[in-house]
Amino acid sequence: MVNYKLLVTVFFSLSITAFAEDAVYSGLHKDIPIGVVEGTQLSINIAFPETNRTQSLPVVLFIHGGGFVSGDKNSKNRQLRKFAEKGFVAASAMYRLSPTYRFPSQIEDIKLAIRFLKANAIRFGLDPDRIILVGASAGSYLAVMAGVTGNFDEFAHHGLYSEQSSSVRAVVAQSSPIANFTLPKYRESLTVQRLVDASSQNYSQTLRQMSPETYLDPSDPPFFLSHGTEDELVPVYMSREFVKALEAINHDFDYYEVEGGTHSLSRSAPQASKMVFKELINFIEKWSETM
Repeated sequence: MVNYKLLVTVFFSLSITAFAEDAVYSGLHKDIPIGVVEGTQLSINIAFPETNRTQSLPVVLFIHGGGFVSGDKNSKNRQLRKFAEKGFVAASAMYRLSPTYRFPSQIEDIKLAIRFLKANAIRFGLDPDRIILVGASAGSYLAVMAGVTGNFDEFAHHGLYSEQSSSVRAVVAQSSPIANFTLPKYRESLTVQRLVDASSQNYSQTLRQMSPETYLDPSDPPFFLSHGTEDELVPVYMSREFVKALEAINHDFDYYEVEGGTHSLSRSAPQASKMVFKELINFIEKWSETM
């Protein structure tokens, strides 16, 4: 089912409490340890509703942007609180950054965060089958990659929560640097430059492995995509090409293209952004329902 519109997205951003093993969780808990990967302690922030609950809750997992070289999970704390107020378990995961860590470190860390949430579903009172990923820019690339590789065993080589699947219910992605990176026109893209060592003997293989279309199939989750036509950092044709790949397999997606929108849709097209944000919320609420 395909839904086209010409518009944008606003993304949301959330704060504090102590973390205890036996607690009935409420409010925002920061820096919950996930595990150590290659000497790096990975962690996650999670916000819970303040109200009592008798059933497992859907999850919204935010993935921060920053061009793969900067950014922090704490930038999403305000958004976590807002979604917790709506009745979600809302989380924001850290991931290792370039240039110290190259592909596939970033997607490994996000998929680990998904498996961690599933492994702790009872403890946190969440529904492991209703996890929705939300990302913008670099974060949206990782959201899409996690979405299309949920039914693949790749990127899970560190032995942490490996008994869990990393599949998700749905993916929201704004201004996504998603492409078939094996094409010559993408060799100089920021995504390739920052995630791949050009001197690597496995350069061509890595380009294939980091391309979402490599893994795309009908069993993948539905996608909500938005992109500005005047994006100065991530060209809009990246999203357009991914949309064509989704259409080719008759996949479920919504695509909002914002006329005149730049990389920051909320700043460049605020009115359209509000309209797309409303549709984004509708998408999240639809796919967070029990099926």
